[in-house]
Amino acid sequence: MPFLLRGYHFRFVVHQEGLPMREDTAEFPDLPVPQLARAQQSLELRGATLSAAALRVLAREVILRVSRSDAHAQQAPADVPGNAAIELLCDALLSGYDTAAADLVQSERLGGMTADTLYHHYIAEAARRLGLRWERDEATAAQVILGAGRVYAILRDLRSVFLAEHLTAPPGAEAVFASVPGETHGIGATIAADSLRRKGWDVTLRLGLGHDALVEEIVRLRPTMVGLSASLPTMTFTTARLIVALRMRCPQIWVLIGGPIVAHDPDIATLVDADAAAADIETGAKLMAAHLAELNRLARN
Repeated sequence: MPFLLRGYHFRFVVHQEGLPMREDTAEFPDLPVPQLARAQQSLELRGATLSAAALRVLAREVILRVSRSDAHAQQAPADVPGNAAIELLCDALLSGYDTAAADLVQSERLGGMTADTLYHHYIAEAARRLGLRWERDEATAAQVILGAGRVYAILRDLRSVFLAEHLTAPPGAEAVFASVPGETHGIGATIAADSLRRKGWDVTLRLGLGHDALVEEIVRLRPTMVGLSASLPTMTFTTARLIVALRMRCPQIWVLIGGPIVAHDPDIATLVDADAAAADIETGAKLMAAHLAELNRLARN
């Protein structure tokens, strides 16, 4: 099934492991259009141009990645929230009030809940239950898209909190460079990695990995910075989906998009929700150096 994103045509596979496969065919009559538009913008900042099917793919990505996060937590902490609190958050994610879920998360944060507990045991569990409600027909696709968009926005807003708790020492000049899944031209990423290494950076290069494998590899490496290389506009949705997954599994991550795709669309960073875009290696190096300086400032404070 083709869909349109900023004039580019794509084909995609709807199936995602571990998520409900029921397809809703209605055009979401039960929610006002502005609410859907806000959910779309949270999932992908140009989401208003995405079809319902594409939004379902991104919603699944959010729920899948966040739901898997608890497997990486060490053990249940003392401040783990109870069942009632998690159900209340899940209800808030589906409610008609845009800030209800964010307000609950903020309240728990101000009450002393750590970032790890917020992510692994509160937000992740609420996202898992959101997926179960979808699977059981207790929530429509429109409601789940809305809820997934809110989960995405909450975790994006909490990035500074995750950084503050995990940056116990100034980070080194380290990054992961990777080609976007399906990208057949790896020479650009290789040249960029070699150039940064000559400048003193420790760059891990990953080429030719599929979507799930690349996400899990970056989760394993736990970088603070990732550079993604893509060549053609046809990689736009693939890139957006990858960044959604990375932000759900690595909330602290900073993402740079590079390669010929930047020349094709100067607004690509906004479109795929990257933090920055660079059309050439020197620009990318300067952007990464500036972010490293900011990380060092945060670590010292």
